Amino acid sequence: MKHSRKSLDFEVNLIPFIDLLSVCICFLLITAVWLNVGSMDVKQAVGGQAQEDTKKSPVVWIRMTASGDLDLDVQQSSLVPANLRKFRVAQQSKQMDLAGLEKALANLKLVDPSLNTGLIQPTATTAYEEIIDVMDQLKKSGMNDLGVSPL
Repeated sequence: MKHSRKSLDFEVNLIPFIDLLSVCICFLLITAVWLNVGSMDVKQAVGGQAQEDTKKSPVVWIRMTASGDLDLDVQQSSLVPANLRKFRVAQQSKQMDLAGLEKALANLKLVDPSLNTGLIQPTATTAYEEIIDVMDQLKKSGMNDLGVSPL
């Protein structure tokens, strides 16, 4: 029997392999740039640090009721008198009274100018538009640190 010897000389075409690697490197670079641009530095407003590191600043809690009333509760402020710490801004003609909220916030800022934090606690039936309206009123009154409490 005669065995035929196979040729041990063969050619490997590396060009498709190099093309594939170059495409993969392009995707890697684009993804790395996108992740860097798409990231956002977020700090937790309340409770993200140890209790001894937390600075006690005055806070206004605004609880939105299902009927449209707004309950304001001022916490951690020694300048606000007891009669202004908890009060209700009642709805007007089946809508939130944003003018009443503006007056109430202006009174609170007169009493305690260091009041810069407002936390909103909506109900499950509260519309997003109402939350945004309350946040706009807080911004107009000079409060810079705003937050929305989860349901």
